[in-house]
Amino acid sequence: MDNLNEQKDVESPQPASEPPSECGDLSQPEKTSDQSTEEVQTKATNKKKKAKSKKKHKNAWLIWGISVFFLSFALTVIFSFLTEVSVKDSPSYVCVIVLCVLLVLNISCDLLANAIISISPEAFHAMASNKIKGAKRAVSFCRNATKLSSIFADVIGDICGIVSGAAGAALVVHVAVAGTTGQLIASIGISAAIGALTVGGKAIFKHFALKFNKQIVFGFAKFTTFFKKEK
Repeated sequence: MDNLNEQKDVESPQPASEPPSECGDLSQPEKTSDQSTEEVQTKATNKKKKAKSKKKHKNAWLIWGISVFFLSFALTVIFSFLTEVSVKDSPSYVCVIVLCVLLVLNISCDLLANAIISISPEAFHAMASNKIKGAKRAVSFCRNATKLSSIFADVIGDICGIVSGAAGAALVVHVAVAGTTGQLIASIGISAAIGALTVGGKAIFKHFALKFNKQIVFGFAKFTTFFKKEK
């Protein structure tokens, strides 16, 4: 009996091995020609965008210099016109008031420029997250600190210095008679006083600009929100 069972086991046909399934090949579809063309187009557009951004970055200094040139020209015309209108055929106290306004504006712009360039935007991130009015504007000021400091300190400050010289010349006419030694002395004295007050005021208030830079920048940013709302 044992021999018969062994013979049956030997003679019993073994199940044929199943052919390898092709599901794995079907589950991974090949990329179509449309997809390949789309990828090529996206790569080409990305390269064009990168090339444009590089060109803009290379020419940024030139664009900024030209814009500062036209801004300086326009502000000089406006300040000079206002000064000439207010000083011409006016009493001496009007000339003194115009000079004081120009000096205060010059020193204030330098104070603001030093405050903006000496503080980082991280100082206002917590205030901006709490949606405090003026905080987002202060962050944008800090991110553009170089340009803003150039506008306030260089453009407006230098223009005020130039125009204040014209106002000082008009004041000399009221103080001394033309063609005399007194006119020369008055011209030198008034020019020296304007220069000393401008440079000395900037030196004194620079300490406060660095010490209270956060309060100054935030106060100016909050002030600008009255004219243009934050996004």
